[in-house]
Amino acid sequence: MPTMKPAFEVDKKGLAKLLARRGKHFAVLELIQNALDEDVREVKVVLSPASKRGKWQLVVEDDSPTGFADLSHAYTLFAESSKKTDPEKRGRFNLGEKLVIALCDHATIVTTTGGVEFTDNGRRSLRRKTEAGSVFCGTMRMTLDEVDETIAAIESVIVPDGIKLTVARYRGTYNPGDPVDGEEAVQFDYHTKLSMFEETLPTERADEEGYLRATKRKTEVEVFEPREGEVGTLYEMGIPVVETGDTWHVNVLQKIPLNTDRDNVTPSYLKKVRTFVLNAMADELPKEAATAAWVSEALSSKDVESEAVGAVLDHRYGKKRVIADPSDPEGTKLAVSQGYTVIQAGSLNRDQWSQVRRTGRALPAGRVTPSPKPYSDSPDAEPEKVIPEEKWTDGMRRVAGLSRALGKKLMGAHVSVRFVADVRQPWAANYGPGRLCFNKGRLGTAWFNQDIVGGSGGVLRLLIHEFGHHYSMDHLSSEYHDALCKLGVKLTQLALDEPEFFEEWT
Repeated sequence: MPTMKPAFEVDKKGLAKLLARRGKHFAVLELIQNALDEDVREVKVVLSPASKRGKWQLVVEDDSPTGFADLSHAYTLFAESSKKTDPEKRGRFNLGEKLVIALCDHATIVTTTGGVEFTDNGRRSLRRKTEAGSVFCGTMRMTLDEVDETIAAIESVIVPDGIKLTVARYRGTYNPGDPVDGEEAVQFDYHTKLSMFEETLPTERADEEGYLRATKRKTEVEVFEPREGEVGTLYEMGIPVVETGDTWHVNVLQKIPLNTDRDNVTPSYLKKVRTFVLNAMADELPKEAATAAWVSEALSSKDVESEAVGAVLDHRYGKKRVIADPSDPEGTKLAVSQGYTVIQAGSLNRDQWSQVRRTGRALPAGRVTPSPKPYSDSPDAEPEKVIPEEKWTDGMRRVAGLSRALGKKLMGAHVSVRFVADVRQPWAANYGPGRLCFNKGRLGTAWFNQDIVGGSGGVLRLLIHEFGHHYSMDHLSSEYHDALCKLGVKLTQLALDEPEFFEEWT
């Protein structure tokens, strides 16, 4: 019977070529993440020139008390990994060491259970072992740019609390196990944590048969300040996955559902993360970030919270804002005249508008600055709020008489006057064709007792404003502006030609 051949063979050089497009730093990060999954307190990474020109020695050491539980996992692709069942472990397929070995022309792994050496001719067991921890030592071809890129990638790692990561680039020879010389060590700058919160996110977990299944679980999420020159990145338990360009680094402390290249996530997953970050960091959101793409995406999510929506709108439109109201165009113009920022329909997409309306963080102009209507025409007018003439004060009678007289003098119009006491209405007075209404609920009793001619001129100022609507209801139109100018001229001429007119009302 012929000898059976293995079902699969792995071409080491072919695998190395596939890894080349990811960069050698990717494989080095695999070693670091495997070390961080163990019970370690320190991980050392040292790059030093090898004996052959153009090649570098990579050493990764850790102090895990147990080391490799099964040394065969160092060279068996896709062996069953105990990490698959634990969402808080980074590894999945026992790939880390294999990827680095594929890049090396010589490598050794020594751990508490023994050692193994890899060459171009194959592998062999070593008699050496460590008392604690594991040591990877490999030689690979690297350019100086690739060395710098690898150092930068290692420095981007977010190190868990209580673990020391030492990085060194030696000019001379480094022997595994030696202390790292202070002058050779790279000054590792730990990231600044800004916040941590809990949310339920999709993850991966092995079932009873060892198959990875999608699931959801509550996990901690950390937010970090990017260092100078860094781009906002999504991390999986401290290991960078993909640059997002967002305002902050986001570190998810459980397995992230990754694509087959392990360098990206689905758009829906990223949207969830961004939404939860915006909810947690709303109070810290910089003004310049409010228009960022990630914020706009989070603003469209049904999971975005009211406070987050408010923070974004505050930065974009200010706290004094209304929504353009097609049902009350004059109310929209009135809002502009009162200093409100009007959010136009095209400023937000459909999903974003849904969240704004759901949270009520911006209201239509018709509800904030409704166009004044004669009280009897207002849909929410209450007849019992109208003050009968027998209950008018002397000040109210005086203002009513002046209003009628000025209506005839300035506009040639007969003006009827009424008073209401309705504090729910936002206006102090309004004018319809020939109808003037004062809201005592807003103005107060004392307002009607002020000096008509002297003082602040509040009565005449209000009358000119309202009489302007005899010609136009649009506060922002040129017709309304011209009407105010014309009324001012006529009032001045009246004061010059008939000074006794005002004596009757003082």
